[in-house]
Amino acid sequence: MMRIQEGVPLVGRSKIIDGILTALHDPAGFGAMVVGEPGVGKTALARAVVQQLGGAAEVFPITGGSSLRRIPFGALSPYLQGLSVEEVGSPVAILRSLMKHLPAPRGRSPHLPLFVVDDAHELDESTCALLAQLVSARRARLLILSRAAPHPPAEFLALSRDGLLMRFDLEPLDDSAVDELCRQVLGGNVLTGTSNLLAGATGGNPLFLLTLLTQGRGQGYLVERNGVWRMVGQPSVDLRLVDLIQSQLRQRSAPDLAALEVVALAEPIALKALSRCADPDSVRNLQDDQLITVGPAPERLVSLSHPLYSEVLRTSVPTARSMAIRRAVLEVLDPRTESLEGFLRSVAWGLDCGVPPDDPSLLRAAVVANRLNDPGFALRAARAVSAPGLRGRALVEIARAQIARGNLGYARELVDEARLRCTNLLVAKEATLLSFDIRLRLGESSEDLRRDIDQWDFLIQAIESTGRSRALTAAAGTSHLGARLLRCYVLLLEGKLHGLERPLREAVASAHGSAETRTGALALLGELLASTGRPVSGAACTAEALALIDAEDHQLLTYREFVASRHILSLVHAGEWSSARAVFENYARHSSRNPSYFAGWSDLFEGIAALRSGRTGAARDRLLLAVEGLRESDVTQVLTMATGLAAFACAAASDTARARALIDEYTTVPNRGSRQMRLTGRIYALVTGALLGEPHGVAAELRQIADSAAADGMLEVAATALEQAARLGDSGAFAPLAALTGHFEGREGAVLNAFAAAARDSDPVRLAEAATTAEDAGYLPLAGACLRLAAELWTSRGAGQKARSAQTRLTAVLSRTDQPAVGTAGSAPGARLTRREQDIVSLVAEGYSNRDIAERQNVSVRTVEGHLYRIFAKLGISRREELQHSQDR
Repeated sequence: MMRIQEGVPLVGRSKIIDGILTALHDPAGFGAMVVGEPGVGKTALARAVVQQLGGAAEVFPITGGSSLRRIPFGALSPYLQGLSVEEVGSPVAILRSLMKHLPAPRGRSPHLPLFVVDDAHELDESTCALLAQLVSARRARLLILSRAAPHPPAEFLALSRDGLLMRFDLEPLDDSAVDELCRQVLGGNVLTGTSNLLAGATGGNPLFLLTLLTQGRGQGYLVERNGVWRMVGQPSVDLRLVDLIQSQLRQRSAPDLAALEVVALAEPIALKALSRCADPDSVRNLQDDQLITVGPAPERLVSLSHPLYSEVLRTSVPTARSMAIRRAVLEVLDPRTESLEGFLRSVAWGLDCGVPPDDPSLLRAAVVANRLNDPGFALRAARAVSAPGLRGRALVEIARAQIARGNLGYARELVDEARLRCTNLLVAKEATLLSFDIRLRLGESSEDLRRDIDQWDFLIQAIESTGRSRALTAAAGTSHLGARLLRCYVLLLEGKLHGLERPLREAVASAHGSAETRTGALALLGELLASTGRPVSGAACTAEALALIDAEDHQLLTYREFVASRHILSLVHAGEWSSARAVFENYARHSSRNPSYFAGWSDLFEGIAALRSGRTGAARDRLLLAVEGLRESDVTQVLTMATGLAAFACAAASDTARARALIDEYTTVPNRGSRQMRLTGRIYALVTGALLGEPHGVAAELRQIADSAAADGMLEVAATALEQAARLGDSGAFAPLAALTGHFEGREGAVLNAFAAAARDSDPVRLAEAATTAEDAGYLPLAGACLRLAAELWTSRGAGQKARSAQTRLTAVLSRTDQPAVGTAGSAPGARLTRREQDIVSLVAEGYSNRDIAERQNVSVRTVEGHLYRIFAKLGISRREELQHSQDR
């Protein structure tokens, strides 16, 4: 039996604990049975249940074991002391001896003795029958802990089927529970990418997870930076973990172990191929015992059920035997039905065994490995290509692998070499796209990007002039279309959006297009539409692009993250949070990149969602994780925006120290990514500065950003700037914000427009209606802003009853957030007044001038003015008189 050590926090199990306690208190039931795989935490769960019983029932532990399975009543030996040799074989004597340990019945007391039976699958039949007899006689209750394979004893299964013994299947921890356990054990926040990697490596098994966490700190692949734990290498399987896993496999037969080794080395392997390399009966046994999983027809791919089992088995197979298994598998594999991973494995085995495939297969392996984010093998396969005609394509794949490893300078040299005297349109395209990627990562100028495109156009024309075949002409036409798309992309990066929609729609419908150009055009069109206030239409375009990627198998995998990130942003701007989460589920976990790539995006998205719903504390935590995660892998270059957002969330959550640190950091973030991302980061950095007491000219600069962004077609950025200006007390921002968002799509645009239009017209009735719309859509701070302003307007018009009704609704709305219930329409989410600010508000309400307040507070008049600006920003007001209203309420 494998036990989780005491003192380790139990997470993600509260519902099942409550269910077990209910079953144990049910007067009509016999108890509960918990079934789960080894290490999933059955023993820890039982310990927690016993603790919550609080001594109400006397507990009698029983533990099964493989050595006792053949001994009748062997597991009951602690309760059978004093029996004679003759009595040991008598069930009546055994029962009498066991009954001596039980307390006498106390009427109809619900607190019967409780037998906690661990490793029940190892019990002998006699013990099971005796325990079933006891609970049937209402002398005790049972808490049975058993593995699913081998299955629990027949007696307990029968009681479960009859509804007398409530069954609970204990599943591995889900991602959120893994993250919580990581944070509790490590004592701090953990990058979402790191917790995702650990969840994947351990399959959510708590015992394996705790082992990796312990050894990770000792071996140094788990480190703490800026208060956040992250993984800086791949976890290795140490001896303790090997011993734990091998102890579970030790009881398997030799044929079973041989089959497990084949699966570990070849997974996923088709069931038909596996049955030719291993004993078919053993394969069926392993499947019945849930050690392997078999996928759906037609291939029915087989894998080990637990990732760590694969790692342990692979490392423990002797080299000579590993080579023999690989040769045997190579002989039975059907190349027509292999998965991409299987294809790479067969190429690797061919190289290992001295029988490498031909050069086209090696090149294809390099391409696939790069698309599956395996730069190490991509380098190995591409460097093995020797055919002169394939040299350019091999150089491109070597460069792609070097980019993945961060060697941008060397990759640039390889790309330039591939383009030198290039005579292949495919090489010209791939080399240009790689050079473009390198320049984006290095933050080079738009002029440098255009030079790459000009060079591509030159290469296309030169190659096109070498022949007049129809195929060459068609391919050149497709390449010219790709170059035009890159020029559109540069304009998107520059934030010059006017006139872009037409050429992008033409590219989508072009007769010269391919699946690749159509995918790129749809992705850019989706980004354009979302940036101009049409996120629903934008999401439809990016969804179509993702469907094309999926339909093209591995051919377009390199575009998946590019398109998915834009799809997610469109859904966020449309207010479709559940759909955005579904995208993460479908693409982030199964991305060809390391899971840490999408983890930064996941935290960014969840942080924005938390801000929109008024959970400023959660927003701060997630956005801080986003910044840390994006430091590691900011492929789409949103770090500038994320840093500004994180600073704003910290200020909104009154975490001023971190907010100031992030503002300082914001000024040093490399000036990369699109102008839209940089401007959005700037907007939130400005607002953060205002909340921290640096108010000079913030509202005016926000209006300037809005005007400039709108002039270039960046309507989403302009709306963000105007919204924040309004929240800082600039009531003049309502009119342009209402005009700008009038045609916006999606729930977010509709809510913002309803608020801005009603505030512009000083209409409390429409503000109350807008509050309802915002509340229904989950935008609680905006609902609160509507209700604050409505209450003020009704108060100023002498409609006291309506004002009180709005205030009551406001209190109810804000009770669902972590915002204060004071302030007015423009209140910054979560803003709180300091003690000094509260004192100044009280003095202003009593009629003191700034000079009087300065004298009473022993500060300068300028300092008082700064405090007042900050107070106005936090409460969303623009006039001194409005402080009296906030005090009256």
